[in-house]
Amino acid sequence: MASTPDASHSNMERYFDDLVLGEKFESRWFSADEIEMIEFARQFDPQYFHIDPDKAKSSPFGQIVASGTYTFAIWNKLNLEVNGDIAWIAGLGFNDFKFPNPFLPGTPIQSTSHLISKRESKKNLQRGLVIHEYTVKDKEGGIIFECTCPALVARVTE
Repeated sequence: MASTPDASHSNMERYFDDLVLGEKFESRWFSADEIEMIEFARQFDPQYFHIDPDKAKSSPFGQIVASGTYTFAIWNKLNLEVNGDIAWIAGLGFNDFKFPNPFLPGTPIQSTSHLISKRESKKNLQRGLVIHEYTVKDKEGGIIFECTCPALVARVTE
């Protein structure tokens, strides 16, 4: 798999016609410590298994786990590092949004994007519709997060 895309335009944006069906990109590896996960969760998802190490021991996880919101934010950061050069117009939502395994403190994770569908817009020839399949996994291949995302991407117009 490629780690970073090659842009074919001088402004380094990849437009709809530059995207290759089936292309896959992998992000760098990322890990977060328990303190960072707790600080985020205290503000945005203050459930006991996200913010209290002692109480989290009695949770189904047996320890602190990252909030799904935090996991999603980290996925977005990693994805934009490899797909931030795409001439995005707008995301249209997320499908099959899943967190099959927890994101644990100190666990390295990596984001993968796979372009599974693309077609020209029927309503506006200045854009196209793409669907990416996104996966976040740990080093053992365990899936932490996955979804598909339809989005609009600009086309080059002369």
